[in-house]
Amino acid sequence: MSEGLQVIGVGMHRTGSLSVKAALERVGFGPCYHGMEALRRSRDGDLWLAAYETGGDIDWSQIFEGFRSAMDWPTIYFWERLAAEYPDAKILLTDRDPESWWDSHARMFRVGFQFVEELTDEERRWAEESGFGRMQTALNTIPPASFDGRVFDKAHCLRVFEQHYARVRQTVPAERLLVYRVQEGWEPLCRFLGVDVPDEPFPRVNVGDDLLYNIRTAMRSARERADEATWR
Repeated sequence: MSEGLQVIGVGMHRTGSLSVKAALERVGFGPCYHGMEALRRSRDGDLWLAAYETGGDIDWSQIFEGFRSAMDWPTIYFWERLAAEYPDAKILLTDRDPESWWDSHARMFRVGFQFVEELTDEERRWAEESGFGRMQTALNTIPPASFDGRVFDKAHCLRVFEQHYARVRQTVPAERLLVYRVQEGWEPLCRFLGVDVPDEPFPRVNVGDDLLYNIRTAMRSARERADEATWR
């Protein structure tokens, strides 16, 4: 198997990406780069912003070295560039009912704003000094850009959602693509990846109100990686 990404998740946020990340890692396609992992890797913020500013014209190994799969933001924004950069990678389009997705999408952005508002002055200083703030900037810039900044405009966001899914289906060869919902469990995913089905329940991660906890846990992990005292 060649080096680099083997699976590129191109489904929108709030389509079970953390659960699928856990599943991919369980069946040998980890580590998986995810938006939460991006927050833990504060040093990547400048790389993602450079990718945004150059239309993806960067050395992607600087971000994905050591990773076998990637999902969620900021990856989604660059999915076509990455699909070309890693031509042997399988393309995984996690899907969800659009109306249900909208509710979760709006909640995600509200939680993100809540997280920023609840930061203490000390946490803000650390974020600015450590690079975590740059990753926050990347995640506060790239996903909204996909929606022209209109993240709470339901009709617009649903159009973007539907156009994205149509674009993936139209451009990715069928043999390279799996359109998948987490409710389907292990079987279709493992068949697509060519691996055995684990004898255990499919992971279920980041459901409902876990999102804010997961964001704060990612920041805590970033501080620990930077050898800073853990905040509470």
